Amino acid sequence: MLDTGAMTQTLHRCAAALALLFVFACRKQPATPAQAAPAQKSAAVGGPSASVVRSSDASPADARPTPQPPAAPCLDVVGGREPALPDLLEQAGRDFEKGRYDDALECAREATRIDGNSVAAHHFRGAALAEMGHVEEARTAYARALALDPDDPEVLRSVADLHVRRLGSRDDLELALQYVHRALPRALRGKDKPLLKELYLLQAMALDDLGRPGDALNAANRSIEHDPKDREARREKGVALFELCRFDQSRTELAKLAAEEPDAWAEHYLGLIAERAQDDVAAAAHFARAQKLDPDAFKASALAPNSVFQKIVQEEVDKLPTEIKQGLARSNFAVEDLPEVSDLVATDPPLSPGILGLFRPPAEGAATDAKPTILLYRRNLSRAAHNEDELHREVRDTLMHEVGHLNGEDDEQLRDRGL
Repeated sequence: MLDTGAMTQTLHRCAAALALLFVFACRKQPATPAQAAPAQKSAAVGGPSASVVRSSDASPADARPTPQPPAAPCLDVVGGREPALPDLLEQAGRDFEKGRYDDALECAREATRIDGNSVAAHHFRGAALAEMGHVEEARTAYARALALDPDDPEVLRSVADLHVRRLGSRDDLELALQYVHRALPRALRGKDKPLLKELYLLQAMALDDLGRPGDALNAANRSIEHDPKDREARREKGVALFELCRFDQSRTELAKLAAEEPDAWAEHYLGLIAERAQDDVAAAAHFARAQKLDPDAFKASALAPNSVFQKIVQEEVDKLPTEIKQGLARSNFAVEDLPEVSDLVATDPPLSPGILGLFRPPAEGAATDAKPTILLYRRNLSRAAHNEDELHREVRDTLMHEVGHLNGEDDEQLRDRGL
């Protein structure tokens, strides 16, 4: 019987949890034109007002851009007179809506040359750069817009979106939550439902990624209140329910999405839920549909048979440093298919069902010679790897992570060591 008071303090979320990998991956779906287009209230005043969706083929922030020929002028000079700022911003908005991000960027640049204090011009420049995959340049453009108006809710929404969908490190997610917090007061005063929907959705995404599914569920519900049909918010709600181990409710939410129209991520999570119910036939069907719908996100991974997995584990144990082997010898070490719900819900919030491993200390009041337990989860680890070399690495890192907990290290210390 687990002692929940002790377990709340000492069970640990594995840093490489498959569910976390899923959440980051799902942010990388390419934007459809409707998703990418800013909803133009007034291009001259407001700038972009729809979320900038992460593109799967975005170039890395530090990639050297391919030299391009000089861009054509945004608007033709008429009668020797330069285009006016509102006209440039209006054209930038039209180009952005149609996915012509190079042209939108050039219009925004011309607008900043005319008026370097135009928040909308810097905002459009940042949005176009983000869509083109130039993340650092986009972040600088957004910073210039916020230097002019630190509480502009549209800019804050866009920069939060950049940090959640395109960057995604723990620090980036925490920063995104701060941007959303700053944007909400003005958005609430303006009763801007589309903007509020986006802000709460980004909040839910960041909170889910940070392992705070209860708060994420609340944020997803608030987003849905402003647009009950929004699929992203409903999907995020299903994810949060899954992370809270409320599997029946999560299945209900995600099944509705999948029934309305094909949805790779809903199918993936429905597969995870079916797998936990030991319905391997249904799980395989859901996973196959997810891979067919989005082969880039769901690359092939074969479940390692128990005998093969045990062999890989033993090979990695034999290669561990001496001090790690000694820690492992002080524990009850075992391999299981999936984590037990009782282990997951022994903490508040629950541990992710996608954890790769677990350190479980002796229950409070146990005999002084009672050993802690270290567990590896075969199905989650197999799914996290796409070939045998990756599986070896995942097993090794998870072993070192859990023995690190046995030696008194917390998750933050282990993250700093790359575990």
